[in-house]
Amino acid sequence: MSFTFKQLMLALGIKKYTEEQYDDNDDPKVNIHTLYKHRWVWYHLILCINVFLTNILLICILTVLAFKL
Repeated sequence: MSFTFKQLMLALGIKKYTEEQYDDNDDPKVNIHTLYKHRWVWYHLILCINVFLTNILLICILTVLAFKL
């Protein structure tokens, strides 16, 4: 009876058996860490757009005030 290195690692508990962790409906590529990264990127993209629009608005206000004074 011969074991491969992968089977030996699974038998010793060093490496987890990945197929037991996921159901058929679960996508192993989407986990809590990748979900956090995606949310982080979208949050900061929205924040960047908000800061950019705010800066444009402030520049418009400054130019209006500069021409009125």
